[in-house]
Amino acid sequence: MLPPMAYREFLPDPHLRDCVRLYWQVEENHGPGEEEHRFLPERSVRLTFYAGDSWHGSPVTGELERMPAASLFGMTLEPLRVVSRGPTHALGVELYPWGARQLFGWAIGTASLDLLPGYGGAAREICALLTLGEWEAARACLEAWLLGLLAERAREAGAGVRAAAQLYGSLGTARIGTLAEEQGLSPRQLERAFREEVGVPAKTLARLIRFEEVHNRLWLRPDTPLAPLAYELGFSDQAHLTREFRALSHMTPGAFAGFSRLRVRGPVPQTELEARLRAPGRVSSYALGPALSELELRPEAGAASGSSSTLAS
Repeated sequence: MLPPMAYREFLPDPHLRDCVRLYWQVEENHGPGEEEHRFLPERSVRLTFYAGDSWHGSPVTGELERMPAASLFGMTLEPLRVVSRGPTHALGVELYPWGARQLFGWAIGTASLDLLPGYGGAAREICALLTLGEWEAARACLEAWLLGLLAERAREAGAGVRAAAQLYGSLGTARIGTLAEEQGLSPRQLERAFREEVGVPAKTLARLIRFEEVHNRLWLRPDTPLAPLAYELGFSDQAHLTREFRALSHMTPGAFAGFSRLRVRGPVPQTELEARLRAPGRVSSYALGPALSELELRPEAGAASGSSSTLAS
């Protein structure tokens, strides 16, 4: 069995925290041959710098392309398949969607954006430091670059951003009509503000937030009862939760919980588990890797290929 990957998270500079949720880094050796990973849809936009040998693509079509060394990707409505081999170093940023929009002009539906053509200087320096294993220097370079972009491009939060922040705080359960009323707007005006300021429709963002919350709970506690969870997160019933989970992940909640039981990591200590369940955002979201062969994650018959949610580990 391969040793567990070294995954760590870091908080950003306080000036960045309105746009950036966290930084993460992972160092993994995939050993001989190739290793499969799955990423589920998630509630944030991922900025990734990468040193290694990996390909990504749809688990439905099976088509793969080489991962760019620096890319912006996120809020897709279907899982992402990644195939890796050999040693890999990755440094990532979890951006709130409005942060990705302000800093990079992102909007949902944007294909994975290769950053090297437009941001080659900083991106190449960060990737070179990763290749050398200079993690602290790479994070410092990344943070200085993001602070520079923020100084140039940040805007004061408008009604769309304020309402989106409330959606995150409510775990996706706040009603759009209520959010609009609180911002002094009609629902149509709020939707326009979401498109312009946040880059994603309000209902889609709420859907992704709720999906990721379900997946996080099942990842940490695979035996979590689904009916009370559906009620807590505003689904009409357990069947509704199951349909949404299947649409966004191409598997049922039960299948995902089964994978969670097979993970090679040790059990999460109770105190840490409770703290992580209380924390906003998602559980550390890297890969469904070495145990993947024990549980085939094929698209379910009739699963929508354009649905919305994310599988992370």
